[in-house]
Amino acid sequence: MNSSSLPKVTCLVGTRPEAIKMAPVILAVRQCGKVHCEVLLSGQHQAMAAEALGLFGIHDVVWLETDLASFSLADQAAAYLEGLGRYLSHTSCAYMLVHGDTTTGLIGALAAFYAHVPVGHVEAGLRSGDMQNPFPEEANRVLIDRLCDHLFAPTEGAAANLRQEGCATERIEVTGNTVVDAVRLIAARAPRACTLSDLSRLSMTGSTELVLLTAHRRENWGTPLRDICRAARDLVRARENLWVVMPVHPNPAVKLIVFEELGDVEQVILTDPLDYDSLIALERDADLILTDSGGIQEEAPEFGTPVLVLRETTERPEAVLAGFAWVIGRKPEDIVSAAVKALDAGRLTGGTNPFGDGKAAERICARVLQALKIT
Repeated sequence: MNSSSLPKVTCLVGTRPEAIKMAPVILAVRQCGKVHCEVLLSGQHQAMAAEALGLFGIHDVVWLETDLASFSLADQAAAYLEGLGRYLSHTSCAYMLVHGDTTTGLIGALAAFYAHVPVGHVEAGLRSGDMQNPFPEEANRVLIDRLCDHLFAPTEGAAANLRQEGCATERIEVTGNTVVDAVRLIAARAPRACTLSDLSRLSMTGSTELVLLTAHRRENWGTPLRDICRAARDLVRARENLWVVMPVHPNPAVKLIVFEELGDVEQVILTDPLDYDSLIALERDADLILTDSGGIQEEAPEFGTPVLVLRETTERPEAVLAGFAWVIGRKPEDIVSAAVKALDAGRLTGGTNPFGDGKAAERICARVLQALKIT
């Protein structure tokens, strides 16, 4: 059957992390052969999202037509809502999938609701319990879950959050987190050697410790980010054989501060954002990860790499409870102290990833087909 005559499932993607986590779902929906899967990019991360999808062999995408005048949250939301309204009024979308906690995900769910298109939320039910932290992600995901017909919770804890908020049990399915699927897809092929890791290790004599640092979240902009950078500087001064690799987010609110604070520190390597397979290689090779990223908290347990979470709360308590991560905040002295302790303790062994078994995308695809009454 011609794919154009099949029911259309639209997978909406805005940011690079969304692209990575939605890629296994896109592949599963396309491979089932029973629906036409269209990938719609909002442009929230523009080229970065498309490049991430390309790593999974996903190249045929549609770009949302928007008139985005600025990067304020209000302007983004308004532009996406207008663009998605036009898209849904001109296409026969039978089902939409949104992901996570971004502006793209929120407005996608709202636009689908307005258009009476059933919508599923991949990675539903995550909660920090504080609407201001992370901002605006906590509010986004709460609102998305209220709007969506089907809630694909990555863990039992996330499902419990949804039930506690009064979501009907029949709307909720525990699928596992699709990031585990993505990591395993990348790791299954011969991964490219991590140039940065090799460079740092080969350029030093004796034992070298490698720390991966990422920090880009909105609530860390300004003083918190400066404190994180100062902690990195203090850490390399305290351990002469330690190197920090930091992929720097292109947002000027991040990039300017990072280069001001760390641009001249010899044992800190600042790079452009890495493609996903290089980032995964670094997560695997690192002795320690310092991050405010949610996705890295889910990925690192695959490799037993300890994670220090540079936030005041986490909506992913499973990693903490399983002993893979520790929430330490943004104070330099706390970061350095926790990092030294973790490095001295060494890598983690014997645990299993609490976020899934690599089959989340299959479960989500099956539920979408069920919703469309396709057997």
